[in-house]
Amino acid sequence: MDNVKLPIGVFHPGTQHSWQTARALQEIDDLGWYATAIFWAKDRLPYNLIPWLPTGIRERVTAELRRFHHPMLDLERVETFAGTEWAMRLSARLGFRRLARRLQLASNRAFARPVERLIDKKPVRAVWGYDQSSLEVFRAARNCGVKTILDRTIGHPIVHNRILSEIYNDYPEFFTSAPHLMSRQFIERAEEEHSLADTILVGSQFCSDTLTSGEGAPVDPRKVRILPYCYDEIFFPIKRPRSRFRHPIRFLFTGLAGPRKGIHLILKVFERIPETAATLTIVGDLQIPRDTFAKYSDRVTVRHTVPRPDVAALMESADCLLFPSYFEGAGIVLYEAMASGLSIIQSKHADVVLSDNSELLMTDVTEEELHRCVLAVIDRPELLEQQSLAGLASVRKFSYRAYRERVAEVARLV
Repeated sequence: MDNVKLPIGVFHPGTQHSWQTARALQEIDDLGWYATAIFWAKDRLPYNLIPWLPTGIRERVTAELRRFHHPMLDLERVETFAGTEWAMRLSARLGFRRLARRLQLASNRAFARPVERLIDKKPVRAVWGYDQSSLEVFRAARNCGVKTILDRTIGHPIVHNRILSEIYNDYPEFFTSAPHLMSRQFIERAEEEHSLADTILVGSQFCSDTLTSGEGAPVDPRKVRILPYCYDEIFFPIKRPRSRFRHPIRFLFTGLAGPRKGIHLILKVFERIPETAATLTIVGDLQIPRDTFAKYSDRVTVRHTVPRPDVAALMESADCLLFPSYFEGAGIVLYEAMASGLSIIQSKHADVVLSDNSELLMTDVTEEELHRCVLAVIDRPELLEQQSLAGLASVRKFSYRAYRERVAEVARLV
């Protein structure tokens, strides 16, 4: 038994791309367990009580839980410890964002305790965790000689604070309050996770640069490894190339629709574009003041957060994804859009999936740059077809199979 190599444990109280990580390790027979807060397993408590709920409530609950299920994961290896995660998600859905943020921190800390017990109960050689939910588990893992892998899904919080402050100075009307800056406690937590991690994985060069830029506590660049994420081929099977584009061009934004993602740039650009030239659909949680949004609402169709499988259908009915983000880890929606045959307009503050010389790659995150890119598409719709073909030709490097090979390489090193 001493010669048997122990597997790896994956943990995340939410989702991110942890499902794909767990599935990849499962398929190379190197997953000990996947610990999470919510995972919809119809035959387990409390999910098997859902059929008894009144029809209207049952439909809403089922729609929400569909976002917490992956059919390829072996339920025998899935461990759930919900804790305060339910309360956090309910608060977020009701719009109580400050409460949700406090509950999220409490959930991350509370989630660590059962994971620590799981390490004792089902030993592993390494734990694979995610930013802001790994600190306590990493401390326990280090004490018992278990390796630590930190999947850093977004850039350094100090860089985040600088960028958000700059946006607020220029566009204060798009904030519901003063910008939500990461607290000193939050930053210290992140930096201790960095120090305790044997390996730090990031999804893009931009994210890596924020860690090693020197704005925060220095991170040893030898620890940092760029591991591009993947899209989920179960929900986003590769489509055919798009062609025969006509006005109005159908633009799509999906994700948290707030200033960090550049939603204000999108709204201001569409204010300047004739309605006959383009339409805009926003899918996600709208995080700007209602009064501010009201000025632009006649130009926008808003769909609130939908289950992942439904996003694929919305992409199918769009022509071009807008991604003028100021601050990312990678941007999995970019890969989903590529697989869907969508054209993309994006900033460089994410994983850059466009060629360096693409007309649709923003040279800076500004209103004028986004306006230039949008007009290029409107004036020359053939760019959409070219982008669709180029994206489909290169999307396989973001496939699950390619990601699994990258995960296997990381696993071999621990």
